[in-house]
Amino acid sequence: MKAILNSGIVELILKVAEAKEEAKLGKQNNGKKQIKLFGIKKLDDANKAGSKESERCTLILTEGDSAKSLALAGIEVVGRDLYGCFPLRGKFLNVREANM
Repeated sequence: MKAILNSGIVELILKVAEAKEEAKLGKQNNGKKQIKLFGIKKLDDANKAGSKESERCTLILTEGDSAKSLALAGIEVVGRDLYGCFPLRGKFLNVREANM
């Protein structure tokens, strides 16, 4: 048993398994970089988010759906290319008065 463990076959098997998993992930994306995020409900992402110009993008976090609709109305004026919006649930905590 010790001879098998010292031979390095276990590490080789793990490397082969990792390579197969990476190949499977590569097939799911067809080797292309994914720009848009999917599966996040209520996220209205910027059009250029995830692209070369993503560092210029801004994500606006709002306090609920009603505030999101107001923010989206403003975003429509300036354009959807650089601004995205996501509503948070609940109220923000005023951390100035909060205990550790």
